[in-house]
Amino acid sequence: MQKFFKNHVLSMIAWLVIVVLALVFLPNVSQLTQQHANVSLPRNVQSEVAKTIQNDWPDKKNTYDVAVVFNKKTGKITADDGSVINDTVSYIKQHKSKYGIKEILAPNDNLATQKRLQSKDGTTWIMQLSVAKKHAPIDQVERELARVAKTDGIRTYVTGSDVLQNAFSNSVQEGIKKTEIITVIFIFIVLVIVFRSPIVPLISLLTVGVSFITSFSIVANLVERANFPFSNFTQVFMVIVLFGIGTDYNILLYDKFKENLGKGMDRYGAMKNALKVAGKTILFSGSSILIGFSALALAKFSIYQSAVGVAVGVATLLVVLLTLNPFFMVVLGEKMFWPVKKFTGETKDKLWHGLSKATLSHPIIYLLVLTVVVLPFTLMYSSHLNYDDTDEIADNVPAKAGLLVVQKHFSKGMAEPSYLYIKSKHRLDNEGDLKLIDQVTQKLQADKDVAMVSSVTQPYGEAISQFYVKNQLNTVNSGVDDARTGLNKLGKASKKLATGADKLSSGASELQSGTSRLQSGADQLQSGSQQVNSGLNTLNSQLAGQISGIQSLQSSSLTQVKQSYQKNLLKNVNKIPGLSARQKAAVLKAAGGALEQSMAQMTANNNLAVQLNQLQAAVGQLTTASGQLSSGLGQLNSSTGKLSSGAGKLATGTPKITTGLDDVNNGLGQGQTYLTGLADSAAADTFYIPKEYINSDVFKQALTAYVSPDKKSAMIIVVFKTNPSGDVATKKSQDLSLMAQKSLAGTKLAKASVAMGGQSSIIEDTKNTASRDFVRTAAIMLIGIGIALIFVTQSLLQPLYILGTLLIAYFCSLTINQWLVKALLGRHMLTWNTPFFSFIMLVALGVDYSIFLMTRYRELSDASASRRILKACGIIGVVVVSAAIILAGTFAALIPSGVPTLIEVAMAVIVGLLILVLIMPITLSAGVKLTYEGIHLPKRKKLTK
Repeated sequence: MQKFFKNHVLSMIAWLVIVVLALVFLPNVSQLTQQHANVSLPRNVQSEVAKTIQNDWPDKKNTYDVAVVFNKKTGKITADDGSVINDTVSYIKQHKSKYGIKEILAPNDNLATQKRLQSKDGTTWIMQLSVAKKHAPIDQVERELARVAKTDGIRTYVTGSDVLQNAFSNSVQEGIKKTEIITVIFIFIVLVIVFRSPIVPLISLLTVGVSFITSFSIVANLVERANFPFSNFTQVFMVIVLFGIGTDYNILLYDKFKENLGKGMDRYGAMKNALKVAGKTILFSGSSILIGFSALALAKFSIYQSAVGVAVGVATLLVVLLTLNPFFMVVLGEKMFWPVKKFTGETKDKLWHGLSKATLSHPIIYLLVLTVVVLPFTLMYSSHLNYDDTDEIADNVPAKAGLLVVQKHFSKGMAEPSYLYIKSKHRLDNEGDLKLIDQVTQKLQADKDVAMVSSVTQPYGEAISQFYVKNQLNTVNSGVDDARTGLNKLGKASKKLATGADKLSSGASELQSGTSRLQSGADQLQSGSQQVNSGLNTLNSQLAGQISGIQSLQSSSLTQVKQSYQKNLLKNVNKIPGLSARQKAAVLKAAGGALEQSMAQMTANNNLAVQLNQLQAAVGQLTTASGQLSSGLGQLNSSTGKLSSGAGKLATGTPKITTGLDDVNNGLGQGQTYLTGLADSAAADTFYIPKEYINSDVFKQALTAYVSPDKKSAMIIVVFKTNPSGDVATKKSQDLSLMAQKSLAGTKLAKASVAMGGQSSIIEDTKNTASRDFVRTAAIMLIGIGIALIFVTQSLLQPLYILGTLLIAYFCSLTINQWLVKALLGRHMLTWNTPFFSFIMLVALGVDYSIFLMTRYRELSDASASRRILKACGIIGVVVVSAAIILAGTFAALIPSGVPTLIEVAMAVIVGLLILVLIMPITLSAGVKLTYEGIHLPKRKKLTK
């Protein structure tokens, strides 16, 4: 049992059980990456605020944004092609619930979608979908839609921001698989070369492998259960760091164990001494790295926080190396290095020893030369970075291929539009707020970098003319033209009426004068007829007594009677005043006719009395008729007077009417001139919609699409002309948001929340957050490592030398890396993650080598500072160069991954390690020399007499 514990068998069993449990409880890594690898930004940044507002649309809440692209490889989409595509779209619509689709915008839904989702060259159509996240993981959604969207004769792609992000994650996962295999093979080969044994490499890989499996399982479970920081790069950097530094630590430990065996120690003593000496260095070095990566937990940016997983790996690694390695040491002993049988002691590295020796001779000169060499590299570094994650995806990946098709046939921003959200505390479905939204829409459209803008007031991406004052003014002006034409006609008619009224008034006056004279004549006729009637009564009375005589004399006296009657009649008629000769003749003729008839009858009947009575009756009728004539003429005279009066008034009033019509016409003309000028002014572009039209069926479609169900949030879609992930679009996205806020200042929407969402805004927020947090996180990391170095070196100045050396290597490596990336990869910018990951890797791993050196320096306490640092450089140089080669080779395993970020980080670290290997013996030797010994000038010889 004592041997059991002495041989550390329990440690072996314990780690075996731990590894089995780690593998059993390891979550699904691919699914974990899909769910937790997305960039998480602070809640107060614009894109996150926009996501919160977007949740006001139930169909957009917790959904994937997916685009199905239909493309004709050669030629345009024909009518038959369109029919086939529409069949595919119809099938998807009919089975939308099966595929978890909450919203569909098809290319032929309406005029708006035809303009937005059908390319102008007629080769490409797009169908936009919102798919519920709870339906399935995005990779499954992509597979399902790719299968159901297949259309005969048409190339189909499934793309979109979420699909592209998944493609990027898959690319990284595929890269990790390649990296793991290459790393293991490379480390095995290097260790075989270093130790000339196949057993040491296997043990080293086994111990590091146990560390990785255990720590990654811990991290994965923390991510799944406690939302531990995680990204696409967490796993790959855990692999690289653990296998890199784990191999370095094992080399240090195994090398000391081998040295002890060479000194004649037994396996137990050699193991204990190795753990004491090398283990101390490993603990110091590992603790510094652990502190550095743990400090990343204080970062605010999720990508930076995700590197904390490496700290978990480092902590696990230290425990495994110092507890599992002793088992192999004591069990295998010398056989661990088979077939090597001769164990030599420490060897000297000529490179480090030579650099240190030269520097110690002329420390200031070497530091000045080093400054002159590295300063240009530092100053030439460009911080212009590429934030387009789609560049990380190979062009032959279907999601990337679909994106390229959309960018080719539409504006480049069509595949990933931006969304400007306006959220108010009151409803927005009113004329005033809609007008404000339209003003923002027009300002967005006016920007030179914007290809299209659509909103509730412009759902088709262009103004609907009947909703604008200009169109409405033109309609009014058209009506005014018609009114003025009518008024002109009315004015002309009025003038004619005035002329006619004058003539009518004159004629009416003449008619009234004539009727007055006729009435006077009628009155005289009536008076005369009454006198005749009176005369006849007298005559009748006179003749009554003479009837008998007359009768006897009738035959001879008729002529005399006739003459006497006519004479008396003429006399009486002449007495009637005002009768004209014509009227008198008419009376005499009538009376004469009546007399002739009477005399003829009297002659015939021989009865004079009867004839006189008949004559008297006729004269009575004449009197009645003349009375009626007089009454009628009186009425005519009265009417003629009224007519004359009315005609006079009409003649007087008509000119006033004409003048009034002219005034009205002139006034309309002036108003029309003003309205025409207003229609041609900028004010005419103002949106106006009548209240009753807002709730119409036509406008309701726009409200449903662009205004939230509670009507308190509005969405404006912005499509950029340039790549939405490029510098122009990303910066412009939030500039436009700021412009919208200023546009609404002083209005009812002054207090509304305005935020820009979409890929461009996310990238801009990522850029700003990453830039700010990089400086903050780097400072925290350097401070943490600096404090650790103070305890390790027990010095205040040495940590400054070490950190200075690391920073020199970092900035120089970035500049050189930019040149290499451009020359070898044809890329003009580093990816945005490269500077940060290069920094933490170089600083955290580079501090290892400085601790190796300074720890060895402190162990050599029997000489001056210069001699101690020179000897330490000679001894540790071998270890550092070997470790740097292994670490560089480990990072080189990232290059075949095909992921630009991993390739660039690998190149930066490799270059940085090379620089560290060259400058570390110079800077630290000069620092020790100047700190502890100063500058000793040669003594001047005394002059002799």
